[in-house]
Amino acid sequence: MFIQRISAESIAVTGTGNTAQTTITVPSTVTFAAGVTYDILLSAQIPDGTDGTIVVITNGTDEGELYQFGFGNYARARRLGSRKILRVQFFDDPAHFNLVFVRG
Repeated sequence: MFIQRISAESIAVTGTGNTAQTTITVPSTVTFAAGVTYDILLSAQIPDGTDGTIVVITNGTDEGELYQFGFGNYARARRLGSRKILRVQFFDDPAHFNLVFVRG
């Protein structure tokens, strides 16, 4: 099975308190397709303030929140770090990503 590897262009925190989220931006040339698995390399610096925030992945056009695989809960940014790889699977009803595992 081929898994597309994508390097994150940027990682940013927006909002405060309960509305804070960590946004992982991948190149706009990446097209997300339902049921497809992706490896996202967190090569960009992880900013302060990510701990406990909801994670969103976007290519600038499409975006989806990151959920814990099998639990249906938001995946939080506590485990994010530079040089880690997120294996995620995209679904489109509604648009979201399931976190399969974190490696690195």
